[in-house]
Amino acid sequence: AHQQLTKSCKRYTGIPYWQFTNCCTDALQIAFSMYTQTGDTVIVPAYGWRAITNAPRFMQMKIVYCDIDETGNVDTDMLNQMIIDYKPKAVLVVHNFGTIVDVTKISQTAKENGCYIIEDAAPSFTMGENYSYKLGSASNAVCFSFDFTKSPGCLGAGGGLATYNEELYAKFKTVCSHKSDDNLIGTKSYLDTVAAAVLREDMRIIEHNRYRTRRVEVATYYLNKMPYKTLPGENYIFHRFIILPDKHEKENVLNKLRSQKILAKSVFEPNSFDCPRAVEFYEQAIELPCHQFVDINDLNERLQKIL
Repeated sequence: AHQQLTKSCKRYTGIPYWQFTNCCTDALQIAFSMYTQTGDTVIVPAYGWRAITNAPRFMQMKIVYCDIDETGNVDTDMLNQMIIDYKPKAVLVVHNFGTIVDVTKISQTAKENGCYIIEDAAPSFTMGENYSYKLGSASNAVCFSFDFTKSPGCLGAGGGLATYNEELYAKFKTVCSHKSDDNLIGTKSYLDTVAAAVLREDMRIIEHNRYRTRRVEVATYYLNKMPYKTLPGENYIFHRFIILPDKHEKENVLNKLRSQKILAKSVFEPNSFDCPRAVEFYEQAIELPCHQFVDINDLNERLQKIL
């Protein structure tokens, strides 16, 4: 099952080396352990699921936050300058909402300053979509989540580490197998055989039934129907669809949507309230369901009553 899953992941993403883990948080901690030591400085985005902060914090890193841009992802211009100013051992780039960050915009600065790049593609596993940037092509490692909330996902938790570097892959494999040497401390992190089989089957179903295309159709409906801004940038996955009403309207908009049983919710809090654009995003942004089972005709009837 694991060999077949690896073949599928290689085919969909183009990344050649894969080590599957218990969850994405494990993957983040293991990736950070390759390049950092206790007390080192790392930069993470001011917005993203709390795991992106908890993983380096658990490993006792010094965390510096970089603000986001209009896509909800890290501001690469600001990050370039922060790499120069703070000289971090590593930076984490998160691909939120299925909108992929162009990591090539920071790769040269990182190289010149001895900084490693880790990508978190937990909500953004690509399946051959036509993104300008290919995951992992300008970084050292990419971390994935395959838990049941993701697309694709397995029955419970699951994660993965992927890289273009064969030597790094060997180290990932050593660590996840509870082996140790002078430089690496092993742990237990793996995707069980049943989860691997379920995950591969979910990938097949997504491709066979054109679920990604269906998500884009739902997102296109929202784009044409909703009188609010959304996130710019390439997005062929649409893990969620984001609308950005004025912050003073947000609660009223949420109540209207919920009155029609549309499962809208606020985005989670930023990791730092010292970064103004992350705070502004949090104060405005609402997530709308954008999965492949949304009935657009039914959704339209509901929205007609409140828009």
